Amino acid sequence: MLDRLVYRAKQFWFAITSKMSEEDRLFAHQHLNIKEAALFFSLPEYEQKHGVVVAQKMLNSVKGAKNMKIRKIARLGLLHDIGKSAARLSIIDKSILVILHRFIRPLYDLLSSFGKNEKSFKYFRKFYVHKHHGEIGAEILSKIAEEKEIIEEIRSHDYPYSSHDIYMKLLDRADSTY
Repeated sequence: MLDRLVYRAKQFWFAITSKMSEEDRLFAHQHLNIKEAALFFSLPEYEQKHGVVVAQKMLNSVKGAKNMKIRKIARLGLLHDIGKSAARLSIIDKSILVILHRFIRPLYDLLSSFGKNEKSFKYFRKFYVHKHHGEIGAEILSKIAEEKEIIEEIRSHDYPYSSHDIYMKLLDRADSTY
């Protein structure tokens, strides 16, 4: 339990101190098309930086591996949280959501259920988006004619352990670090 608290504290510190560098922006532009990049850069800066870190960790973990789709890996890392663009989550919002999700899951689930409608009370909507950002991200990406393979991977991000796909395993591993 203490290790999870320490991890979350480090994650919070990363979020409040993270800044996108020109190198990070270039990395994103190199791997995303114009529509994907527009979505990616609509995320808060701390989420952008998280996406870059996740994508780079994924790529580093497959260096030298054969038969891996490098562009797909980078795009999954960068776009895995794109559904969070449906509600502007501040660092404080996200912290509250994570704490409730971890310690008072029934309340988190209840508040999330009130936010399904896009016109729901703004804070309920934040709960819903946080909980279902994989599904929401898949819907957003399908509107820009994203590849079906990427859409399905992003959709399953809400339920990462249900996939035995190597790409989702890479994402799960890289995403579980700040």
